[in-house]
Amino acid sequence: MTFYELAKSRYSCRSYTDRPVEREKLISCAETAINGPSACNSQPWSFLIVDDRETALALSETMRDGAIRMNAFTRDCPAFMVIVEEGANLSAKLGGKYKDQEYAQIDIGIAAQSICLNATDLGLGTCIIGWFNEKNAAGLLGIPSGKRIRLIIAIGYTETAAPSSKNRKPFEQKVRFNKWK
Repeated sequence: MTFYELAKSRYSCRSYTDRPVEREKLISCAETAINGPSACNSQPWSFLIVDDRETALALSETMRDGAIRMNAFTRDCPAFMVIVEEGANLSAKLGGKYKDQEYAQIDIGIAAQSICLNATDLGLGTCIIGWFNEKNAAGLLGIPSGKRIRLIIAIGYTETAAPSSKNRKPFEQKVRFNKWK
Protein backbone atom coordinates (compact mmCIF):
# COMPACT_ATOMS: atom_id res chain seq x y z
CA MET A 1 0.00 0.00 0.00
CA THR A 2 1.34 3.45 -0.83
CA PHE A 3 1.41 6.18 1.78
CA TYR A 4 -1.41 7.95 -0.06
CA GLU A 5 -3.53 4.79 0.06
CA LEU A 6 -2.74 4.36 3.76
CA ALA A 7 -3.76 7.95 4.52
CA LYS A 8 -6.99 7.56 2.55
CA SER A 9 -7.85 4.30 4.33
CA ARG A 10 -7.51 5.74 7.85
CA TYR A 11 -10.85 6.74 9.32
CA SER A 12 -12.37 7.47 12.72
CA CYS A 13 -13.52 4.03 13.82
CA ARG A 14 -16.44 3.90 16.24
CA SER A 15 -17.05 0.16 16.33
CA TYR A 16 -14.48 -2.19 17.88
CA THR A 17 -14.33 -5.90 18.61
CA ASP A 18 -13.36 -7.07 22.10
CA ARG A 19 -10.17 -8.64 20.73
CA PRO A 20 -7.19 -7.34 22.75
CA VAL A 21 -4.55 -5.39 20.86
CA GLU A 22 -1.11 -6.93 20.94
CA ARG A 23 1.20 -4.84 23.11
CA GLU A 24 3.86 -4.93 20.37
CA LYS A 25 1.49 -3.08 18.05
CA LEU A 26 0.74 -0.44 20.69
CA ILE A 27 4.47 0.00 21.33
CA SER A 28 5.05 0.36 17.59
CA CYS A 29 2.47 3.15 17.45
CA ALA A 30 4.14 4.99 20.34
CA GLU A 31 7.60 4.56 18.79
CA THR A 32 6.34 6.01 15.52
CA ALA A 33 5.02 9.09 17.33
CA ILE A 34 8.22 9.52 19.34
CA ASN A 35 10.22 9.56 16.10
CA GLY A 36 8.01 12.17 14.45
CA PRO A 37 8.85 15.81 13.89
CA SER A 38 8.83 18.28 16.75
CA ALA A 39 9.48 22.04 16.83
CA CYS A 40 13.05 22.64 18.04
CA ASN A 41 13.17 18.91 18.85
CA SER A 42 11.17 19.77 21.96
CA GLN A 43 9.24 16.46 22.06
CA PRO A 44 6.54 17.92 24.35
CA TRP A 45 4.67 14.66 24.84
CA SER A 46 4.42 11.50 26.84
CA PHE A 47 2.30 8.53 25.88
CA LEU A 48 0.36 6.39 28.30
CA ILE A 49 -0.85 3.10 26.83
CA VAL A 50 -4.00 1.74 28.44
CA ASP A 51 -4.59 -1.90 27.49
CA ASP A 52 -5.90 -3.33 30.75
CA ARG A 53 -9.63 -4.02 30.24
CA GLU A 54 -10.71 -2.67 33.64
CA THR A 55 -8.73 0.55 33.25
CA ALA A 56 -9.85 0.96 29.63
CA LEU A 57 -13.49 0.65 30.70
CA ALA A 58 -13.03 3.20 33.48
CA LEU A 59 -11.22 5.56 31.08
CA SER A 60 -14.04 5.22 28.56
CA GLU A 61 -16.41 6.50 31.26
CA THR A 62 -14.44 9.77 31.36
CA MET A 63 -15.08 10.12 27.62
CA ARG A 64 -18.81 9.60 28.11
CA ASP A 65 -18.92 12.37 30.70
CA GLY A 66 -21.96 14.54 31.17
CA ALA A 67 -25.53 14.62 30.01
CA ILE A 68 -24.64 14.50 26.31
CA ARG A 69 -23.01 11.05 26.72
CA MET A 70 -20.58 11.54 23.87
CA ASN A 71 -18.31 8.72 22.73
CA ALA A 72 -20.49 5.79 23.84
CA PHE A 73 -18.54 3.59 21.40
CA THR A 74 -15.44 3.82 23.62
CA ARG A 75 -16.99 1.34 26.05
CA ASP A 76 -16.11 -1.47 23.66
CA CYS A 77 -12.62 -0.23 22.76
CA PRO A 78 -9.87 -2.52 24.11
CA ALA A 79 -7.01 0.01 24.19
CA PHE A 80 -6.24 3.70 24.33
CA MET A 81 -3.19 5.88 23.78
CA VAL A 82 -3.29 8.89 26.08
CA ILE A 83 -1.18 11.84 24.93
CA VAL A 84 0.05 14.00 27.79
CA GLU A 85 1.58 17.39 27.10
CA GLU A 86 5.02 17.86 28.62
CA GLY A 87 6.84 21.15 28.98
CA ALA A 88 8.40 22.31 25.74
CA ASN A 89 12.08 23.18 25.64
CA LEU A 90 13.19 26.81 25.89
CA SER A 91 13.68 27.27 22.13
CA ALA A 92 10.16 26.07 21.35
CA LYS A 93 8.63 28.15 24.15
CA LEU A 94 10.41 31.35 23.09
CA GLY A 95 9.75 30.73 19.41
CA GLY A 96 6.10 30.05 20.17
CA LYS A 97 5.71 33.26 22.14
CA TYR A 98 7.57 35.28 19.51
CA LYS A 99 5.53 33.82 16.63
CA ASP A 100 2.24 33.47 18.55
CA GLN A 101 2.09 29.71 17.89
CA GLU A 102 1.32 26.75 20.14
CA TYR A 103 4.14 24.51 18.94
CA ALA A 104 3.59 21.88 21.63
CA GLN A 105 -0.01 21.38 20.55
CA ILE A 106 0.99 21.27 16.89
CA ASP A 107 3.60 18.61 17.73
CA ILE A 108 0.97 16.62 19.65
CA GLY A 109 -1.33 16.73 16.62
CA ILE A 110 1.47 15.41 14.43
CA ALA A 111 2.15 12.64 16.98
CA ALA A 112 -1.54 11.70 17.03
CA GLN A 113 -1.60 11.41 13.24
CA SER A 114 1.54 9.25 13.33
CA ILE A 115 -0.10 6.91 15.85
CA CYS A 116 -3.25 6.63 13.74
CA LEU A 117 -1.44 5.98 10.47
CA ASN A 118 0.81 3.34 12.02
CA ALA A 119 -2.20 1.67 13.65
CA THR A 120 -3.98 1.60 10.27
CA ASP A 121 -0.91 0.02 8.69
CA LEU A 122 -0.99 -2.63 11.45
CA GLY A 123 -4.64 -3.49 10.73
CA LEU A 124 -6.12 -1.49 13.62
CA GLY A 125 -8.79 1.17 13.76
CA THR A 126 -8.44 4.45 15.63
CA CYS A 127 -10.42 7.47 16.71
CA ILE A 128 -8.86 10.65 18.08
CA ILE A 129 -10.88 11.89 21.04
CA GLY A 130 -10.78 15.39 22.46
CA TRP A 131 -14.05 15.23 24.42
CA PHE A 132 -13.35 13.79 27.86
CA ASN A 133 -13.37 14.77 31.52
CA GLU A 134 -9.70 15.62 31.90
CA LYS A 135 -9.76 15.83 35.70
CA ASN A 136 -11.36 12.40 36.07
CA ALA A 137 -9.11 10.83 33.42
CA ALA A 138 -5.97 12.29 35.02
CA GLY A 139 -7.03 11.07 38.47
CA LEU A 140 -7.80 7.59 37.19
CA LEU A 141 -4.48 7.30 35.35
CA GLY A 142 -2.30 8.97 37.98
CA ILE A 143 -1.26 11.83 35.71
CA PRO A 144 0.66 14.33 37.88
CA SER A 145 -1.00 17.69 38.50
CA GLY A 146 0.36 20.36 36.21
CA LYS A 147 0.36 18.01 33.19
CA ARG A 148 -2.43 18.10 30.61
CA ILE A 149 -4.04 15.25 28.76
CA ARG A 150 -4.43 16.68 25.28
CA LEU A 151 -5.85 13.75 23.33
CA ILE A 152 -6.94 10.17 23.83
CA ILE A 153 -6.80 7.80 20.88
CA ALA A 154 -9.07 4.76 20.82
CA ILE A 155 -7.23 1.80 19.25
CA GLY A 156 -8.57 -1.63 18.42
CA TYR A 157 -9.66 -4.15 15.86
CA THR A 158 -12.59 -2.85 13.88
CA GLU A 159 -15.98 -4.47 13.92
CA THR A 160 -17.04 -2.99 10.61
CA ALA A 161 -15.19 -2.39 7.36
CA ALA A 162 -13.77 1.02 6.58
CA PRO A 163 -16.11 3.30 4.64
CA SER A 164 -15.53 3.11 0.89
CA SER A 165 -15.14 6.87 0.62
CA LYS A 166 -14.62 9.91 2.80
CA ASN A 167 -16.89 12.91 2.76
CA ARG A 168 -14.40 15.66 2.00
CA LYS A 169 -14.83 19.11 0.52
CA PRO A 170 -13.64 19.46 -3.09
CA PHE A 171 -9.89 19.70 -3.63
CA GLU A 172 -10.30 23.03 -5.42
CA GLN A 173 -11.98 24.46 -2.32
CA LYS A 174 -9.13 23.43 -0.03
CA VAL A 175 -5.95 23.78 -2.08
CA ARG A 176 -4.55 26.86 -3.79
CA PHE A 177 -1.33 27.53 -5.67
CA ASN A 178 1.02 30.47 -5.19
CA LYS A 179 -1.50 33.08 -3.99
CA TRP A 180 -4.77 33.07 -2.08
CA LYS A 181 -7.41 33.78 -4.70
